[in-house]
Amino acid sequence: MAIELKGVWKSFNGTHVLKDVNLKIREGEFVVIAGENGSGKSTLLKIISGLLVPDKGEVRVFGYDMMREWKKASKILGVVLANERSLYWKLTGMENLEVFAGLYGVKNWREKAEYLLKRLGLENAKDKLVEEYSTGMRKKLLLAKALIHDPKVLLLDEVLNGLDPRAVTEVISFLQELNSQGVTIVLVSHILHGLPENGRLIVMREGRIIADDRLSRFSFDTLRITATINGEEVEVIAREEELDEKLRELIRRNAQDIRVERDDLYSVLRRLLNEP
Repeated sequence: MAIELKGVWKSFNGTHVLKDVNLKIREGEFVVIAGENGSGKSTLLKIISGLLVPDKGEVRVFGYDMMREWKKASKILGVVLANERSLYWKLTGMENLEVFAGLYGVKNWREKAEYLLKRLGLENAKDKLVEEYSTGMRKKLLLAKALIHDPKVLLLDEVLNGLDPRAVTEVISFLQELNSQGVTIVLVSHILHGLPENGRLIVMREGRIIADDRLSRFSFDTLRITATINGEEVEVIAREEELDEKLRELIRRNAQDIRVERDDLYSVLRRLLNEP
């Protein structure tokens, strides 16, 4: 088992952020963790990485007890945190990777760094100071930093945030490539379009896991149409190709106040869980 959590609790200032979380992630899985702000996603990732210690419970990564063997486990972990500021802004992109490669004792680090920078579209910026990088470029460099020592597990918190649509697609493609090579990936993300359908989606709410299933079970390409007919609000769910037909049908029924919104994760979950 790549990652295993048993009965994990965590609180801050008397408020429970994680509540009896039990989770198993097999080696080579691509896992996406989603949820509203404050649901416990980032705390969960930090506990898996060993950066936070749970109040109660057990956390293991490839058999290592993260409360006692964190140093050993860190050699097989690549981590990118949300709002991480571990980069040296007065150094270039290449110099940053040299520093982090040195911390892990990576041999032939330059060859590895050149590959990562090129793969992430940063080859033309490798000699620029990081302070000159855009937010998206820094996110890519953080990902390169997390991969410089060939980790077995990648823990990524909102690494897609701040990237333009093309870069999101490129990074997801790279993550899928790494996953196909056996890297276990745990990605906290509110961006769910374009992720591998054979991946696994874990949804958190108020410190608990409320859904855990294959991404293919969830459809994020649907549209939600709301309208008023004879004073009553109605809701219609449609795919892109069905939109025109559904709108014509509503117009024939003299619908008013017609609104079209892209369906989101939480609407999909409410239907699956039969919640109002």
